Amino acid sequence: MSGSSRGRGWMLVLGAVVLVAGLIGAGALWYASSQRVDDNVADFARAPSGCVTTLDFTRTGEFNVYVETTGSIDALAGDCSADAEYDRADVADPQLQRVDADGATVDISDVAGVSYDTGAFTGSSVGVVQIETPGEHSLTVVADGDQFAVAVGGDPNDGVGLLRWGAVVCAMVSLVVGGVLLVLGSRRPPRVAASDDSRWEPQASAATWPIGPPGFPAPPPTTGAIGPAGPPIAPPPNAPPPGMPTPGSPPAPTHPSPWAPPSISTGA
Repeated sequence: MSGSSRGRGWMLVLGAVVLVAGLIGAGALWYASSQRVDDNVADFARAPSGCVTTLDFTRTGEFNVYVETTGSIDALAGDCSADAEYDRADVADPQLQRVDADGATVDISDVAGVSYDTGAFTGSSVGVVQIETPGEHSLTVVADGDQFAVAVGGDPNDGVGLLRWGAVVCAMVSLVVGGVLLVLGSRRPPRVAASDDSRWEPQASAATWPIGPPGFPAPPPTTGAIGPAGPPIAPPPNAPPPGMPTPGSPPAPTHPSPWAPPSISTGA
C-alpha cells in the first residue's frame, strides 16, 4: 500500500471517529440541559402549607417564590404535620408571610410568569423575595383545602441555554470536521502518466514499401555504412594506366570521327 493510500485510510477513520464522537457529545449535552431543569427545581427550598417553616439562606440576592401543586418534601423538624407528598389541582390566593433574620416582617412582591413541570414537581411563580441578610428566615403559608407547598429558588432554566448552545456547536463542528475528513479520505489522487525515458522510434505499419521488384531475391542486409569500409584497393604492379591497352591485347578498332574532313584518295 502506498503512502497516499494509507493517509486516505487514516482520514476516513479519523473522520468517522470525529463525526460519531461529536454527535454523541451533542446528545449528551442536550440531555444534560433537560436534566438541569430537574436538578434546579429539586434544589428549591420548600415550605408546606399550614406550617411555619424556617429557611436558611447562605447568600443574598433575589429569589422567586413558587406555589407548587405537585411535589414532595423532606421530613420537617418541629410540630409541622404536613404530608411528605402533595398533589392539588390549583391554589387560589395563598397567604404568605416572611420574617427575616432580624425578626422584621418583609413583604413578598407579586411577580408571575415563570412556571415548571418536571413530572416530579409542578409549580408557577407568584412573587419575588429579596434576601439582604443571610441567615434563618421564617415563612408562614396559610391556605384552605388540600395541602400544597411554597418553593423558593432561582430560575429553573438557569444554565439550560448554555448547555443547549454547546450541544448545537458540538454537533455542527463534528459534522463539518468529520465530513471534510471523510471527503478528503474518499477522494482518489489524480492519475499521473507513466514516464518513459526510451527514445521514440516509429512504429512499423502494416503497409510497407517493396524492397525490390517482384521475383527478385531480397538484397543482403546492410550495416548502415554510407562510406568505404576500408582503404582503396591498389592496382597490381606494372598495370597500364586506365584506358591504355594491355600488352598482347588486340588494338582497339578505330572509327573515323564524323566531324573529321573527308579523306582524299588519288589514283595510281
